[in-house]
Amino acid sequence: MTTHMKYRLDIAGLRAVAVLPILLFHAGVSMLSGGFVGVDIFFVISGYLITTIIQREITAGTFSMMEFYRRRVARIVPALLAVLAATMVAGSLLMLPPEIRQLAPSVASAAAFASNFYFLFTADYFGAAAETLPLLHTWSLAIEEQFYIFFPVILLLVHRFKAFSARTAVAAISALSLAAAFAFAHVKPEAAFYLIPARAWELGLGAFVALGGFPVLGSALLRNLASALGLGLIVVSIFTFNPGPLFPAPLAVIPCLGAALLIAYGREAPTSSLLSLRPMQFVGDISYSLYLWHWPIITFYRLQTGIELDWVETLVLVLASFVVAVASYRWIERPCLAWLKPSTPANGAPLRPRASKVVYGGVALQLAVCALAFGLPAMAGQLRDWPEQVVRYASHVDYRQTPDYAYQYRREVCFFGTSTSQEYDWDCLKVSDSKPNLVVLGDSHGAQYWRAFSERYTDHHVIQATNSGCRPLLNSQGESLCTGVVRHVLGEMLDKHAIRSIVLAARWRADEVNGLVETVRYLRSRGVSVLVIGPTVEYDLDFPLVLARAELQGDMSQVSRHRIESRHQLDERMAPLVREAGATYVSAFSLECPDSGTCTLLDRKDFAPYHFDYGHLTLAASRELVSQMPEID
Repeated sequence: MTTHMKYRLDIAGLRAVAVLPILLFHAGVSMLSGGFVGVDIFFVISGYLITTIIQREITAGTFSMMEFYRRRVARIVPALLAVLAATMVAGSLLMLPPEIRQLAPSVASAAAFASNFYFLFTADYFGAAAETLPLLHTWSLAIEEQFYIFFPVILLLVHRFKAFSARTAVAAISALSLAAAFAFAHVKPEAAFYLIPARAWELGLGAFVALGGFPVLGSALLRNLASALGLGLIVVSIFTFNPGPLFPAPLAVIPCLGAALLIAYGREAPTSSLLSLRPMQFVGDISYSLYLWHWPIITFYRLQTGIELDWVETLVLVLASFVVAVASYRWIERPCLAWLKPSTPANGAPLRPRASKVVYGGVALQLAVCALAFGLPAMAGQLRDWPEQVVRYASHVDYRQTPDYAYQYRREVCFFGTSTSQEYDWDCLKVSDSKPNLVVLGDSHGAQYWRAFSERYTDHHVIQATNSGCRPLLNSQGESLCTGVVRHVLGEMLDKHAIRSIVLAARWRADEVNGLVETVRYLRSRGVSVLVIGPTVEYDLDFPLVLARAELQGDMSQVSRHRIESRHQLDERMAPLVREAGATYVSAFSLECPDSGTCTLLDRKDFAPYHFDYGHLTLAASRELVSQMPEID
């Protein structure tokens, strides 16, 4: 016999509070800058509900691990597999070959509840490229399912051995998890975002509420104030938070605490009346399907049109997400939950599958989808015949695997990523006593030019002082690998050696202009000739794919719709200020787009895409731009 918990209308409404900001944030509603915290609210809700059910059944002696997983399979798997199947079909029809190759492992990892590990190594959740990954959102499902694997075991062991209470165990695990979140935030922020050791505390907070960890408030006034505070914390988080290194640790504590307060004290508070409204119940009921379907719908649309959405597109995408979610809830979620519910023949009622058959059947279907996913590129190739030019353009997203890239950047030699554990090769910064020393200082947008400068200025010793994310500025901030190089160049090298010229190039930010001017003035006061290269032309999606899709659709004019105009505006702002400070300013934007905004798309050598991602230049493109730059002293 299964012990059921009483359905709480306010918690169903809290699901709506969680899912609506996620949907609107993903659909481009900038006002909800912290809409992503809805996932954290879901974690708290899940921790509370699951713990309540498990603990009641353990106490009553009715808990069955197989029955627990039957309920999880019935609740989670049918709608998820439907989304994965639809995503594979849509991907085969709408994606380019490199995108399909990337989609295949993401489908497999989502089916195996391991997509948080996959995206940890392949995606930045808040980065521009994330907008093109239809299954990125499944990382949170993976977190929950991994939690469900070990958490019932912990509660069973605590109940059996009684060394300490379940509440104490949950509190200890949650504290360790929160400590891990803070530790990862400083060492590897991606791990803090995607891995369960740094996220378990959020589900643990909900579990702590379920186990009576929050103090009982005898006063109705205090309960009302606590629940109002909880709702306030959530609202503030949704409207004021921004993506960044402070999330999830420590900022996620605020919306999670808000959700916990609402669950602990909001059952009969005024907030319950708001959360129990029929529209809130409706959204809460379909929240799982709405979460599953909205992101693939938005992503596939953006792949065709670009990242930026106007209000009409946002409205249409939100409505489409609701329509599909309602259909999914009505024709997939509810029928599967009803059919997979265990029963015995009585009064002619049909016999439902046993728990073991549901669990094993669900696992078999997941494995089948995994196998199907790895055959997706081959199947898509049978469905479509891509023109040769489209395939050639799209293939340049793999430029980082080519000899040209290695020759251009000297990665892991004189150019390192921010996550590297290697020591910098200081031989890269050796100066010459026989030739004028020219230093190219910057991040990856500086490294892209180094080889072209070294080829043009053969009578100079051209030094590559570049690392990913490095800011070529006085008082540069960031990882020690970067700041050490910048400070060495602007300090010791200037003090001890004759540095004649410096090229400063980076993916400049608007808040760095004053710092750049200060750096130029400092270098000029030391007698150094300075050339500053302004922002590179950037696109909201990987340029080779933008170009390939435009070629496929026979409309090359659509490329310009993907160009990020703010980079041009920054270029125009920087130019007079840098020149006034005494440097030679080169507008890479003007060199690439010389004809009233009509930009160069292909290099003159191989007629290949000018950029290999959102904005980095290929070797051929960097050579063309450097050849047009003013002479350096």
